[in-house]
Amino acid sequence: MRKAIPPKVKEILRSEVGFGCPVKGCGNPYLEYHHFDPPVSVRPHNEPRGMIALCAQHHKKADGGAYTIEQLHALKSDRTNAKFVKGNLEWLRRDLLAVVGGIFYYETPRIIVIDGHELVSLKRDDEGYLRLSINMLSINAEERLVVEDNSWENIGSPIDLRCPPQGKELEVKYANGDFLYLKFLELNSSDEASRRYKNDVLKDNDSVKFPITAVEVNMNIGGTNIQLSPESTTFGGGQINGGLMSHCGCGIRLDGTGVIWAQNPKWKLAQRIELIDGTNVIKVKFGK
Repeated sequence: MRKAIPPKVKEILRSEVGFGCPVKGCGNPYLEYHHFDPPVSVRPHNEPRGMIALCAQHHKKADGGAYTIEQLHALKSDRTNAKFVKGNLEWLRRDLLAVVGGIFYYETPRIIVIDGHELVSLKRDDEGYLRLSINMLSINAEERLVVEDNSWENIGSPIDLRCPPQGKELEVKYANGDFLYLKFLELNSSDEASRRYKNDVLKDNDSVKFPITAVEVNMNIGGTNIQLSPESTTFGGGQINGGLMSHCGCGIRLDGTGVIWAQNPKWKLAQRIELIDGTNVIKVKFGK
């Protein structure tokens, strides 16, 4: 049985490629982990020397045989490109401004928390880079997007998924209306922020240090009245907007919604477990 990839192995693989996809011209910081030397169909393993961190798009291509073993080893060992990729991610080292629910949250890593579930957060690693975690909620017993520290852990079956190179946008949409769109942008001054958001709350505010990385959040949970946008929060028939919050324990927090959350049920996730017997991959279904 293939075991989960240990966090330390993921750290090694992310670090060696400069924390972004090593395919030339990509650099996407949201990564998956490809076993290629040997592939898990030959021998299950989590050995860093035979694995590489790739974005979801290039991981899919690697699974389809787009790269040779020699090419993948070359990508792993290209320290010049890794340094270049890392340099292009300097925007992830700047102070963070979350723009969600009509409120500005400065240096507040836990951006959205609903009924104790941390939906969107950006926390810094030991080198000061912001690492994204997502845990989408749903009232449907279906798989939804899970990202842990920039690692894709689960996706499910979205009707649309978009994450261009460089990672400054991430958009996912499901058939029942579950939706999340994150947009990252660099703001060089309070005047630039005021023009973009038509709000002077950041203007000449000495507590906010520019240049800054802003993340704008749009979210909808299908079948509920919970909607978030950079302009407002809609919940319980009302709207909340306005203001600047700094260094808070969390940003948008909704408790006691009364909603029964059903995403990522264990019985459905168990269907994805693979038992590997030699070269044969056997799908095993659990539950009734």
